[in-house]
Amino acid sequence: MKPQLLIALTIVAAQLSFTVAETTAPVAKPTVTSPSAWEVLGSRSVRYGTDHDVITVSSEKWYKGIYFKVTDAPIKLNDMKVFFDNGDKFDVSIRGMIRENGHSRTIELPGGVRRITKVEFSYETMGSNRGTANLTLWGKY
Repeated sequence: MKPQLLIALTIVAAQLSFTVAETTAPVAKPTVTSPSAWEVLGSRSVRYGTDHDVITVSSEKWYKGIYFKVTDAPIKLNDMKVFFDNGDKFDVSIRGMIRENGHSRTIELPGGVRRITKVEFSYETMGSNRGTANLTLWGKY
């Protein structure tokens, strides 16, 4: 047999073996876990100008993350602290503008799941309409 024919047959055989392997290999299915549930922990109406509010969390659930949504007017968040049932405090580094109908990123709580007792906000309503903004705090368990 000629060497060129032997090389061509070897290449064809190799390609067929890869094709068969690709079609017969099991396809890995993605694992679908149930999504985490979110619930409203509280809300506050933010007056025009500088304001400070506390949302007390009465739930006994353990949370792994939080986020908040702002409606009706933009706010400038100056400070946010999360307090836990064991006395720990988490100062969230999120200072900045949250636009009207905007929201924060999901804030993962340090130490895994935690019981939240309260969240303190220091902020001010922005804009020329001198209205109020509504801030709603959500918890992920």
